[in-house]
Amino acid sequence: MNEKGKVNDTMQEEQWRTESKRIKKLPDEVVSKIAAGEVVINPASVVKELIENAIDAQASAVDINIKNGGKSYIKVSDNGVGMSKEDLLASIQRYTTSKISEIEDIYRISSYGFRGEALASIVDVSRTVITTCDGSEAYKLEVVGGNVVKTSQTHRERGTTVEVYDLFFNLPARRKFLSSEKVETRMVTEMIERFLLVRPDISFSYKVEDDIVYNVRTQTSTQRFSVIFPDVKEFQQLSYDGEKVKITGIISSPQHTRRNRTGQLFFVNGRFIIDNLLHLALERGYGESLMHGLHPYAVVFLNIVPDAIDVNIHPQKLQVKFSEPQVVYNELARVVRETLRQFTGYQLYIDKIDKSQIASESPINTTHNVNSGNLAENWQEDQRFDDLKKEQSRLNVGVYNHRTKTDHFTDSSFKTRSTEGNIKNIPLDRVLSQRISTLQHIGKFTIVKNRYILFEDIDGIVIVDFHAAHERILYERLKGKAYSTESLLIPIELSLPKSLEQVLEEIKDDLESVGFTFSIEGDKVKITQIPSILNVTQARDVFMEVLEEYRLPFDKPQSLNHALASKACKAAVKTGNRISEDEAEQLVNEVREKGLLTCPHGRPILMKLTFSDLDSYFGRT
Repeated sequence: MNEKGKVNDTMQEEQWRTESKRIKKLPDEVVSKIAAGEVVINPASVVKELIENAIDAQASAVDINIKNGGKSYIKVSDNGVGMSKEDLLASIQRYTTSKISEIEDIYRISSYGFRGEALASIVDVSRTVITTCDGSEAYKLEVVGGNVVKTSQTHRERGTTVEVYDLFFNLPARRKFLSSEKVETRMVTEMIERFLLVRPDISFSYKVEDDIVYNVRTQTSTQRFSVIFPDVKEFQQLSYDGEKVKITGIISSPQHTRRNRTGQLFFVNGRFIIDNLLHLALERGYGESLMHGLHPYAVVFLNIVPDAIDVNIHPQKLQVKFSEPQVVYNELARVVRETLRQFTGYQLYIDKIDKSQIASESPINTTHNVNSGNLAENWQEDQRFDDLKKEQSRLNVGVYNHRTKTDHFTDSSFKTRSTEGNIKNIPLDRVLSQRISTLQHIGKFTIVKNRYILFEDIDGIVIVDFHAAHERILYERLKGKAYSTESLLIPIELSLPKSLEQVLEEIKDDLESVGFTFSIEGDKVKITQIPSILNVTQARDVFMEVLEEYRLPFDKPQSLNHALASKACKAAVKTGNRISEDEAEQLVNEVREKGLLTCPHGRPILMKLTFSDLDSYFGRT
């Protein structure tokens, strides 16, 4: 091999060696920022860590103040034991803690903090000032991006104050993903509300832009519950002292519910956690006393021996692992069931659930299958088609399959029985080949079971579910704002939790634009006008449900008008209510004029049986 070839081989070998060294150790600065991102995700997480530190420091009073949603300023001050100068300097170093010293201690945790990451993570991504006094000397520590700038003596009473400025100032990519000021403020408020509930023995003061949101002294657990959920008037306390788990807390009566589970909070050994199975166990205890789609209020405290749970499985400690989860879930359901007996006016009938009979309700504008069922029996809404296959051995007059967001019938069949007993299929699009606008009423309307409107058309019989029809008509009127505003002789008065007050401020103008007129007087909201399309007796619930929908930052409705429209069933005439023939005619005419086929939830409004298919069924063809 010539010299040139040797040189080329040497260069290629060197290049390969260079490229093969792709794995390298990250600089400490990068490592600290990554670690901080696991603990500090937004202002609410900073507030959480600082309040937990205050509680661990045996504070009996905690003051919180935030500005710009906590993005520019957070202050948490306590009257705890404070720190010496040495402990103060050590507290901002990663993995420094007073809670544990060996691996076994992790499985005996009784405090909030134990990893020694919180303060280190916070100071790494902010400009921080910590002032503390242990009862003898007071010191002030200034840190910028994890670097100590200044340490000095100062004056203050015993305790600690942590001030966090410009969160994520040195991580602009993280800062730009923070939510708006109002959303971040609401998340901080909800975080603080959890501490108010779990520690009624501690006084809390919470200010937003120097305005007082909460200023509560030490109270009982029921008093704190009423502070956070002022609208829940009927509730009972849970109390169970078992061998493996102790359960305390508060649950609402089945009359006080929400459309979501934001009113359900669970704490394990004083720590707020997220566990979907605890929600299911709670509602399993309520059994049949809850209407489908409604969820009760509950604040549940589970006390379990520390070595029976693992709290070290989530960066923000929001999840735990139970050594015997089934015991915990079963005991919770049983305790809830027994506590519900204390409510007057309710008697529970708990039957073993047959999974094949579980109903499934789909949200607005999503796929929804409905079996129209046996005409000799009541139409069972919201049952899956597959769950009713056994019923098809009996008289089965139709299958409606709503697969798209448009009012078209596709890939469906209309089944009839021949004189020989064999099943044959007639396409459903033949049965409903005419548009609804061509329906022609002949003769009288017949109201059956206060549920259906029957009338004769030129070529068949039409059956209308008048509740579904009225619901869709109200939906269309709300969407098109085809209504006026109605003044109330007696205003509707509401007491809102602070987090919902903030939502109300956000959408105040939009609510007024659709017909609500209200005033905020202290901690009360008075509604004096409502959209005329809403029933006065149900306007309160609709108003609250709209606020609840907007409370969730990542699951908001398309628009306020859409949110109102989705509540149309609140004001719709109910199945079982009596309607006159004139009202039935008006309803059918509007359905025909607007060409409506389904209710807002995708269920069919009407069914049409043609005379030709009836003749085919009875063997007259």
